[in-house]
Amino acid sequence: MDATVRALRHPRQTVGQVVRSAQAAQIVSDAERRLSRFRRDRKLGAGSFRGMRISVHRGYVVGDEVRVHLQVTEEPAIPDAGQTLPYYDVALQNIRRYGALGLPQVDVSVRVGDVEQQVTTQRRGFAALTLIVPGLAPGWHRVDATLLPDGGDVEVVSGHGRVLVPDPDAPFAVISDIDDTVLRSRVTEGMRAMLSTLVGDANRRDAISGMASLYRGINRGPEHRGDGVAALPSFFYVSTGSWAMYSLLTRFLQGRGFPRGPLFLTDWGPTDRYIVRSGKEHKRNAIGRLLNGYPSMRFVLIGDSGQGDPEVYLEFAGSHPQQVAAIIIVDVGDHLHERAQQLTARALEAQANGVQFHFVSDAYQAAEVAHELGLCDAATLEEVELELRGRG
Repeated sequence: MDATVRALRHPRQTVGQVVRSAQAAQIVSDAERRLSRFRRDRKLGAGSFRGMRISVHRGYVVGDEVRVHLQVTEEPAIPDAGQTLPYYDVALQNIRRYGALGLPQVDVSVRVGDVEQQVTTQRRGFAALTLIVPGLAPGWHRVDATLLPDGGDVEVVSGHGRVLVPDPDAPFAVISDIDDTVLRSRVTEGMRAMLSTLVGDANRRDAISGMASLYRGINRGPEHRGDGVAALPSFFYVSTGSWAMYSLLTRFLQGRGFPRGPLFLTDWGPTDRYIVRSGKEHKRNAIGRLLNGYPSMRFVLIGDSGQGDPEVYLEFAGSHPQQVAAIIIVDVGDHLHERAQQLTARALEAQANGVQFHFVSDAYQAAEVAHELGLCDAATLEEVELELRGRG
């Protein structure tokens, strides 16, 4: 019997199964494709198409493999980043980011150093590719992307980004959640989370107090690291947020003084297999790619208590015990009291099994743990405390 028919006859038992079914995903996915084609054709026919934009997202390098992720969209009608807007204009701006028309089947030339490769965008204008570029030194390297003309006189459209080669001599790298770990997104508060996403711009978003100072301290390292010439740890940021908010998140991280690092975000659109994607699975995949890509590197995993981070991180501590140097989980608030009790018990259990799993109430306790583990200097404690006081 068809799943849709079963849902009509027994809606309470089967509606959830239908929503999660591959058949429903295919229907929604096909409808989304048709809508995108209609929007594009209508804009071109009416002469209202604003042109194309390439967004090259921060990537990373594994061995000689340069991993690049980009998106080609219609140029959104968004005011200058430095312009201060009332909340209703910010909401409109963010809606336009989410609704930007992605452009599939567009050919793009990507260059890193002397190596150039072509890629064709797929669903919603996304493309991911790997270039083989031997001999890149540790640090950041420029990526240039240019749209390939399809005939006729067309304006050259280009974009650029950066990819990171982690320093193999660094004592560790950091993988950090974003939502409610460094940025107060209120993902545990339902409608408030949606409103926060819609009406908040990069300059108005609330950072989790003390975390920027903590991360700068971890980036600086412990007292005994010497004169500052030692290898710096790499930072990687993972979020279940949409790639549509990439520019907002990078501006937020830069404006609050967090160390720069690649971002692992998600495509919120439907696919031929799924209507809604799993946030936990996205984090598992992102973290797994990093741990498997750098098998000799140790990682510090930092997250919060509200979005499945503890469970995902502990899974990797079990499967990659030599790579997970420490796990630090920050409590998102007293409204999750039962969750806090559960994680306190899990921390004791994990530590008894040799896992450096630490559940803390705020950034200062996180800094104390980091200092005890030799991840940062004593000055970090003072800086975190001052930041916490400054927020009152």
